Amino acid sequence: MVKLKFKPSRTTIIVAVVAAVAVAWGLAAGGDAESQAPGTLDDAARRACADFAAGRDAADSKGPRLSLADNVMASARRTDNARIADSASALGRKANNSDREWDEAADGLATACADAGWSAG
Repeated sequence: MVKLKFKPSRTTIIVAVVAAVAVAWGLAAGGDAESQAPGTLDDAARRACADFAAGRDAADSKGPRLSLADNVMASARRTDNARIADSASALGRKANNSDREWDEAADGLATACADAGWSAG
């Protein structure tokens, strides 16, 4: 049987603690899209919401859903609104899933858009 002796240096311990704190902070700062503040409605967020609203009714099967999600995510990529960006990303992840999962993601994006002040009019 081989015994390994491991005596971490003070520097190694400090680096490990800093890394652990950074990971914990990153996980705590994440959260789901619904728990985030509404954010501002910048041009990219406005475009993502408009793209989504224009195509939601026609997205009644997986192909149109994937196409709509691609369009929405392309616009949302440029937004500073984290909630809309996260909701658009969730829409993309759920586009190929069940109707219930798609509807939940679509409702989440619609809510994020409305909460940020977007309206179809």
